Amino acid sequence: MTDRLAVVVPVFNEPGIARTLEALRGQHDAADMRIYVVDNGSTDDTVRRVERFAAAQTALDIRVLVERQKGTGAACDTGFRAAIADGSTLVARTDGDSEPEADWTGRIRTLFAHHPEVQLVGGTSIPLRDEYFRWGDDLLMPGALATLRIMMAVQHLDPAYLRFVAGHNMAVRSSAYLATGGIERTAIDERDEDIDFSVRISHRLGLDAVKIDPALKVATSMRRVRRYGLGLMGVHHLLPALRGRLVRTIDIR
Repeated sequence: MTDRLAVVVPVFNEPGIARTLEALRGQHDAADMRIYVVDNGSTDDTVRRVERFAAAQTALDIRVLVERQKGTGAACDTGFRAAIADGSTLVARTDGDSEPEADWTGRIRTLFAHHPEVQLVGGTSIPLRDEYFRWGDDLLMPGALATLRIMMAVQHLDPAYLRFVAGHNMAVRSSAYLATGGIERTAIDERDEDIDFSVRISHRLGLDAVKIDPALKVATSMRRVRRYGLGLMGVHHLLPALRGRLVRTIDIR
């Protein structure tokens, strides 16, 4: 029996959302896949873009939800719980500025099928070829993510940080999501909900419950890196108490 897979996409003012949906439409393994786009207070035409795409691609099951509480954490939790209530046994997440590779959903299903001990999976982040892409980003993005994992593990003296997953490239078993309390309903100017969730899974279910598969690839925009710069990106993640003070939060939720 194939696990029923849902994909949650939190959005806030995403003019390129059709690229994300097109990448999901192009998945090699889209059996029983349902997409939950969770609007987190967009002030542009993001929702209309999603609705137009859904109307043109009737074979793709797209549902639009609304979460008025600000934050990717809140939006994701709303989407994950809706997917689980609808019967999905696996729930993945990507973002409205990201494009999963065509084998993404297939690899997610295979990883969980072959590794019953694994409850949460993540993969490799590569730069999206959009207007924010610069030469050298192919090395910069994966290198920066690996460095951040090491720095956070040292900072917290906790090996669980070595396996944190990025929100735009993650999937979890529904049972583990519910058992651990799910993603905290926080905003980016408070916490990184994806990192916190990864660490909680490791602490409660064991380090082996989280797996990073380098072949699980999602391209994501470098827009926050361009606006923060590498130095402030590091401060943003390592010292969340300074968000909005020393570091001005880039409000992309």
